Parts: sequence; C-alpha cells; structure tokens
Amino acid sequence: MLANALKEFELALEDLASNSGFVGAAGRLRPRLSEMLRWDSLDGDAKTLVRKFLDQRTAEESLLYRGMVISLAGAFEHFVRRVLRDSVLAISRSGVSYDALDEGIRKENFLRTGIALATINEPLDYLDLDYQSLAKNLATCVSGSPQVLLNADAFVIFLSIISPKNLADALRRVGVGLSWDSFGRVTAMRKVFDGRGSRETAKAVEDFLKRFGQMRNKIAHTGSSGIVVTQSDFERLLEFFRVFSRILVQTVEADLAKHAPK
Repeated sequence: MLANALKEFELALEDLASNSGFVGAAGRLRPRLSEMLRWDSLDGDAKTLVRKFLDQRTAEESLLYRGMVISLAGAFEHFVRRVLRDSVLAISRSGVSYDALDEGIRKENFLRTGIALATINEPLDYLDLDYQSLAKNLATCVSGSPQVLLNADAFVIFLSIISPKNLADALRRVGVGLSWDSFGRVTAMRKVFDGRGSRETAKAVEDFLKRFGQMRNKIAHTGSSGIVVTQSDFERLLEFFRVFSRILVQTVEADLAKHAPK
C-alpha cells in the first residue's frame, strides 16, 4: 500500500547522503590539494579553478549541513503527507460502504473536506484541489451508499508534522494510533540507539524526533549560526530516518489492515 511513498523518501535520503559525502570530502580535500598537484602540468583554466577552490578558507561546512537539515525536514513532511494520502486512497479503493466505514474516518472526511472547500477563494499554492470533485465525492458519504469516495487530498492540508505530538495527531486522522513502543521493539532501531532496551529506545525515538523538530524550527526561523551541524550529526539523522520511515510504514499498514471492514 505504501511502498511507493517509502521508496520516494528513501531516494530523497540517498540524495542527501550523497550531498553530505561531497561536502565532507571537499572540506577534507581543500587543505591538502595543493601539495597533491603538479602545478606545472595544469593549464590556465585548471589553475584558476583550483585556486578558487583552495581560497575557500572561510567556507563553513555547518552552514551547508544546516541547509540539508531543512531539506531533510521537508522530505520527511512530504513523506508523511503521502503516507496519509495513500492510506485514504487505499481505504476508498477497497470498495468499503459508508455504513462499514470507521466512524472516526467519516468525521475526519467531513471535517477535512469542509476545510478544503473553504480555501476556494484563496487556493493553496502547494496543493491542486479540484473543488468539484471534493463536493462530488462528499455526496457518496451518506448512509446506504455502497462505496465511499474519500477526499484524500483534504486529509493533508494545513498539516504540521515534525513533532511527536503532531505526527501522532496526523496519523489519528486515518485511524492509526501511534505507539512509540512499536519503534522500541525493532532491533534495527535499538541499534541506532546503541543497543538500548525496548522501553529506553521508545523514549529515545520520541526525544530524537522532538529535538529534530526544534532544530529545524530554529534554523528555519532564525537562520541561527548558533546551531552547529557536522557531517556525523547529519549522517546520524539520515540513519534514524531510514529506520524510522520503514517502521512507520509497517505500523500504518498493519493498523489499517486490522481495522479494515470484513
């Protein structure tokens, strides 16, 4: 159900990992490059390019990694939005009748569709809403309707995600209860946190996500140079989100299957 959402996010993580590796390698290479070159064999353009590279003594790696933190946060937000949207689409495509649909999903669909329709005079830049389809699909949400067409796009508007509470609230829109213990029980996640026990890992996951959100907000809203992000810091973030995203997808799919109409 959510394989494509996970694959897209993992590709974004790999792109960020490549950028991180390049920045780290460039930083280590610059002070050593001069002694490695045969200057007399370089042509004029090559010498100019090398000198420009060597002269970047004031370049701050942390500034580049702070930018990558913002990119990572954006990729994660997009991933969670897609998880929610694809989950709602899967429920609709299952052919569920209105009367068999979970009551919480019914209410969320009415609420989110109303919020989406209210943007008609000021459409959202980041979401292309079809207002006629929103209204048409809502007409299927009545008692006796043999198949419900839920408005998946409406479930992801005005959605703030990067905090443990906000993530749990977002997943609740599709009837998924987020338990941090489910993360703590996974061996791969315990390895991320140096082999801690399940309960310790569960708490560490929640705290890690909270600190990441705080760091992202401080960088985004203040451009703070007070936050130092190193290559190892960023690679730890990538390691965390690789494991976290897989567990999240498994959790959502399992919960939706458990509550699916029989």
